[in-house]
Amino acid sequence: MKTIAFYLPQFHPIPENDKWWGKGFTEWHNVRKAKSLFKGHRQPQVPGELGYYDLRNDETRHKQAELAQKYGIDAFCYYHYWFNGKQLLETPITQMLADSDCNMPFCLCWANENWSRAWDGKDREIMMEQTYSLEDHQAHSEHLCKIFTDRRYLKSEGKPVFIIYRIGKIPDAERFIHILNEAAIKAGFNGVRVFAVRYPSCNISDETLATWGINDIVDFEPNAKDIPRNSIIGKAFRLGQRAWNSFAKKWKGPEFYSILKIDYKSVVQKALRLYESQNDRHYPTVFPNWDNSPRRKAAVIIQNDSPDDFAQWVHSAADILRKRPEEDQFLFINAWNEWAEGAHLEPDQEMGRSFLEAFKKGIEP
Repeated sequence: MKTIAFYLPQFHPIPENDKWWGKGFTEWHNVRKAKSLFKGHRQPQVPGELGYYDLRNDETRHKQAELAQKYGIDAFCYYHYWFNGKQLLETPITQMLADSDCNMPFCLCWANENWSRAWDGKDREIMMEQTYSLEDHQAHSEHLCKIFTDRRYLKSEGKPVFIIYRIGKIPDAERFIHILNEAAIKAGFNGVRVFAVRYPSCNISDETLATWGINDIVDFEPNAKDIPRNSIIGKAFRLGQRAWNSFAKKWKGPEFYSILKIDYKSVVQKALRLYESQNDRHYPTVFPNWDNSPRRKAAVIIQNDSPDDFAQWVHSAADILRKRPEEDQFLFINAWNEWAEGAHLEPDQEMGRSFLEAFKKGIEP
């Protein structure tokens, strides 16, 4: 079995974030300003032994790798930001590729979304637009194949593992997969093992994806489809909330939070039922907690105060996977370090290594 933790590289400053959010902005900005919104709400979450790190520091990445491997994480899946040849947040990956002393296996997930001011509630204000063309597909594929050749890059059946976050956003996805596979074969691989993330905005059937060359689906959690935010009443409420917060920000008044609290165990049970109903080319994702209140005033909070509940979820998902052929045993974790969404295995000051210990306990047969 391969256990793969999604990895956010937004813990270092870049010129674009300086321009959009203010000088020196990193993900830690959102984490630090988080507020406790109800009794027992574990916010703000303060990092533990790794501190408020900077991912330009090789020592930080070495410590992360050592910690992850100690507790049963086989690979990191770095979010990869490519906009028609323009990359963002690529420094940790670039430095990792140049750092032969770090032996942590890895793969990439292309986060092919527009960058907007969603954190400010301004979803329609695009900061970096995602566009597609045949020429860019070729350039992107060639770029990826250079990374695939790294000895640490995760491979399955002689194919590099590559994940696409929003396959439904690519207008000519079949052509992109074809170009990527051709480039990989030219580079000496058997092709690319492409995984698509299951998400509400993607209503493409498994059968259609298979004709495009994608047979593997990551059942990402938490899934927004299961979060009741899209009703007419819900949308109207959030519109009013955004208008008020815009006014409050301008006049330095109190901002208004709305909270949707969801029971962690109910999410786990729904996910397990889904896993049982899917074929062997669907792969589960588990998460220790979810809380995006550091990023959003309309927050979804799935707080889990019991590492044992997380361990049980991991154990149940692993048991399902062990019934499959070895090459189809992939368990994804959301996430290694999504601090501003409350989804992190990295230790914090309150819970320490308890969720890492729970993961190791859960993954054991």
